[in-house]
Amino acid sequence: MAAAAELKLLEKSLGLSKGNKYSAQGERQIPVLQTNNGPSLTGLTTIAAHLVKQANKEYLLGSTAEEKAVVQQWLEYRVTRVDGHSSKDDVCTLLKVDLTVQEKEKYLNVSRWFCHIQHYPGIRQHLSTVVFIKNRLYTNSH
Repeated sequence: MAAAAELKLLEKSLGLSKGNKYSAQGERQIPVLQTNNGPSLTGLTTIAAHLVKQANKEYLLGSTAEEKAVVQQWLEYRVTRVDGHSSKDDVCTLLKVDLTVQEKEKYLNVSRWFCHIQHYPGIRQHLSTVVFIKNRLYTNSH
């Protein structure tokens, strides 16, 4: 199950100890987290937000209403767009970082999220900042 692997990577990047048990539910293989002290949690975004809060890194979920909306927007994009692609190559193409200016405009929501998240401490590591322009170049890009 791909979502479980992603959630385990998220756990690792958040510095959480391993041990969460994941399963999948239904035809679409929706991830389920079996918690020790409460009900099971269902859905990639719900579990991801839970793990971030468990790691005491809630700043990753945004601090202002706009930041929170941008994070939720990316998570929704992840579930609705990325899960719909069947091959790894399709997903890699969809999420590639080396976007042209025109592609950055085409994937404006992803661009906003990426621009926002790359400024958190420890995210970029040794990599340089990816520059995103704020003005639209093309009025009919959508």
